[in-house]
Order: sequence, then structure tokens, then C-alpha cells
Amino acid sequence: MEKGTYGYGIRKLKMQILKMSACYALVIGAFVIGLILTGTRKNILTVGAICSVLPAATFTVNVIARLKGLPLKKQDYEKFEKAAEGQVTACDMIVTANQKLVPIQAAVFHEHGITAYTASKKTDLKQAERDLNGLSKSVGIYAKIRLFGDFEAFLKQTGSIQEPENEEKKEELRQKRKAFLVYSM
Repeated sequence: MEKGTYGYGIRKLKMQILKMSACYALVIGAFVIGLILTGTRKNILTVGAICSVLPAATFTVNVIARLKGLPLKKQDYEKFEKAAEGQVTACDMIVTANQKLVPIQAAVFHEHGITAYTASKKTDLKQAERDLNGLSKSVGIYAKIRLFGDFEAFLKQTGSIQEPENEEKKEELRQKRKAFLVYSM
């Protein structure tokens, strides 16, 4: 499944949980086997278990971050899809901007910038907008990003966005989307 498509976030979360579980099973398994075989904690398998804690912790952090940006509900996604028909869109993103995670459940890429929606109630919208705009300028996307916290207002704005005039413009927007998704988890 491609990054930026609906369902990507849940699939990624499941994979991260699976990897995290495997790492923790490896850590516990190595420690227990070493303890059983040698009768003491001071063995090479304990060293291996200790070294395996770091990847397990990394996967745990990824799971926690992914939980911040759960996707739109299916019926909300269908409303979004209908409002954004013919547009270049992206869903299920968690963007790292200015060392902060900004969950973006849906976004529309258009000539004048990017219109996005976050369901996170903890996100300071104005600060997140500034951070995202700074990120887009620094990476050469040059798109004004507008972030909404109200889904209905986002849908209304999405419905008023003009479709790309021709296939060339649409391809340009797809390239902008591709460049933006590089900074998404």
C-alpha cells in the first residue's frame, strides 16, 4: 500500500506492532534461554538481549507516534473522497515539522497550496501551520499550507477548490504530493 493512501496508517501501525512484538519476544527469549542454560544472568545471551532492547524501543516509539494520527472513519473518508473528486489528495500522514509530529488525516493539493485536516485536538493549529509552511519552504515545495481542525469546514473548503485545469497541472500537483510525502511517516 502506497504512503498517502487511505488505510496506510492502520496497515503501518499493524506492521509496527508486529515488529515491536517480535523484538520484545527476542529480548525475553534470549534472556530466558541464557538464564536456563547457564543458571546465571551473566552470559552472552543476556548481552544479546540487552542489545535487542534498542530496536524494540524504536518500534515502540513508532507505534506511539502512529497512534497519534489514526485515520478518518470510513464514512468521513467517503465524504472527503466525494468532496475532493478529481483532486490530488493524500490521507493518513504524520508529518515531522520543526521536531513536532503533526497528524494529517486528509489533504488536498491544489495550485495555491495544500489544504489539510487534522483530527488531533491537542494540535495547536496556528503553530502547526507555521511549522508545516516552514517545512514546505525549506524543502522547495513552495506551497501555502492551511490546516483545519473542524472536519465540516475542511470539507466545505475542499468542495470549493478548483480541479486542475489539465493533466499537466495535475501531474505537477502529484509531484508536489510526492515531495510532501517524503516528510510523512
